[in-house]
Amino acid sequence: MQLQTSTDYAIRILHYLHENKDEGLHTAMHIAETVGVTYPFFIKIANMLKQKGLLQSEQGRNGGYRLGKPAHEISIYDVYLCTEGELQINPCFKKESKTCTKEHKERCKLRRFLHSLQEDVLIASMSEMRISYLVHAVEDKMEKERANHFAAVSLEARSYAG
Repeated sequence: MQLQTSTDYAIRILHYLHENKDEGLHTAMHIAETVGVTYPFFIKIANMLKQKGLLQSEQGRNGGYRLGKPAHEISIYDVYLCTEGELQINPCFKKESKTCTKEHKERCKLRRFLHSLQEDVLIASMSEMRISYLVHAVEDKMEKERANHFAAVSLEARSYAG
């Protein structure tokens, strides 16, 4: 599974707006420059996000963009659905699909495994992760990895000393 570029930027746009919500509305040009996306691509992504209620805009001289709802209510999966549609890691999951290599969709153990992977791991994890958690999740993971690294180095140093 690989996220489309539009999904990556959509997450970055929403996260930027969450992190800077106290500053009021943000212009399209400012967001595009800050996030590192071209203005036309920003507009395309913004329109997708607006259609799903994840982003709001106000027109006019003092207009701009803000989140369509609180960041703790927007999951990564919401963004994925908005930009990419339903997650299907295997083409045989579609009801109308005729791509089953063994022609036995209902009995296929690989299909059941992949479906479980899709639902129980990917979709569940993406549904739990919220735009508001992103910074803390990354910082927490880095801190945990740093602590594990130092613990391993310390243990290694003690084994040499002993």
